[in-house]
Amino acid sequence: MAMNRKALEITLKEDFRDVFKSETDDVLNKNIEVSLAIAALIEKRVTLARAAELANKGLSDFINLLQKYNIPWMEYTEEAFREDQEVLKELKGIIND
Repeated sequence: MAMNRKALEITLKEDFRDVFKSETDDVLNKNIEVSLAIAALIEKRVTLARAAELANKGLSDFINLLQKYNIPWMEYTEEAFREDQEVLKELKGIIND
């Protein structure tokens, strides 16, 4: 992953260091990046792949992190459900023939 970083300065309460269990600014920044990436995914502002990229994690590692915190990472849409129902009907017809 290419690191194209431009500094973005924000001011946070010092309490966030304890919340994120961060002893250094670097660890705090990494934890905040991951948290913001997760929030963006939950709010459907980015795709799963983009959220992983924003968190500076591989897709597999990011999915594992989401699973660790029971955060849904895959959406099963109504359209996908209908398509699955059609496939099941077709398979049932093949089996019964």
